[in-house]
Amino acid sequence: MCNHQGETIERRSFAIPNSASPATIPNYFEGIQVFQPLMIPRKTRFLWVVLLLTLPMACGGPTIFPGSLLEGGKLSQKHHIPHPAIIAHRGASYNAPEGTRPAYLLARELGVDYLELDLQLTRDNALVVFHDEDLKPKTNIEQKFPSRKDCQISDFTWDELQQLDIGSWFNEKYPDRAPRLFEEGAHPLRILKLEDVIEIAQGGTHTPGLYIELKYPPDRHPDDRSGCSNAPPRPSGSFERVLVKTLEKAGWIKSVVNNSEIQFARVIFESFDPKSLERLKALAPNVPRILLVDEIMVKNHGWEALIERARNLGVGIGPWGSSWASDPNWSREHAPKPYRAIRPDLALIGKFHDAELIVHAWTINDEWEMDEVLKSGADGFFTDRPMQALAIVGRKDSRDIEKLWKKIGY
Repeated sequence: MCNHQGETIERRSFAIPNSASPATIPNYFEGIQVFQPLMIPRKTRFLWVVLLLTLPMACGGPTIFPGSLLEGGKLSQKHHIPHPAIIAHRGASYNAPEGTRPAYLLARELGVDYLELDLQLTRDNALVVFHDEDLKPKTNIEQKFPSRKDCQISDFTWDELQQLDIGSWFNEKYPDRAPRLFEEGAHPLRILKLEDVIEIAQGGTHTPGLYIELKYPPDRHPDDRSGCSNAPPRPSGSFERVLVKTLEKAGWIKSVVNNSEIQFARVIFESFDPKSLERLKALAPNVPRILLVDEIMVKNHGWEALIERARNLGVGIGPWGSSWASDPNWSREHAPKPYRAIRPDLALIGKFHDAELIVHAWTINDEWEMDEVLKSGADGFFTDRPMQALAIVGRKDSRDIEKLWKKIGY
């Protein structure tokens, strides 16, 4: 009774009854977390509720808060977002190089809700999928463009970037995960455009949505860097305009939407930058927006101010999980003692839901942490390991990864 490792959650909670009462609680005894009224006499109901909520604590597990779980499901339903949402962080990036065709194809075939991607703008205004500001660690730029090895995506044209190999680094860093040999000569991988990911998303029997972050706007560094582009800086906001125009052209978002016609939020915008979310809100007000937060933002502004900002900018907030608190990139200057934003209690999740904010945590890769985050009441999470995440929430459609690799051509 104290072992919660096998608990799962249904894929979507769109069927939550409007008449659900405070006594409606997750049914953890059947191994699947669904919302069902307690069919017990009124006089003894309170004692059963207390027992259910305190039993996990006595067993060393996380506390279960049915109110927050129910509220999060309603909020996701309101904004047409699956609950709990499984978001493939840069694709299935545990099994394939992040942000590449095989990573996104595999995530799509696994059945995730969203493909997450980081976009940067090239010198000739192409929206390309690449997370890092520094090209050296994950490309062969030092061999292809030695005199420009310290330049950024915005200093290159699309055609120039197509000369870079973005798969070999994965084989070198994770040889045990790279049976497909994503390298030059075997399966050479190239940087993708946004249009490529759209094609991937709508190219299978399952069509995931897109969860998009804009990275490193080209107008951030107007000064010429040695050996890089000295083109005049773009006007502020051009990045967001190119994105919205591209999505509208592809038919993935519309400028005017009847809310009653929406069945699924195909696109969600995410950002750590409030100004970027403000511009996206003005350009595409119907697209859900999530404010991502880290320990530096919490130190500078505090949770209350960030919650209010998230409410003004969009529909949700993206705090970090346990993994980031132990990451070497954690800012000890701002938070000398690493701590978790998502914990198995209502300290923050309840505040987020009280502010009518959806909670999507980043980046959750261990199964114990996936379980913890969901029990804490979060409405979904970003993960490099969507196969494990889908198993945790009880969506085990197809788990033969070798068959999936063959199906997508690798």
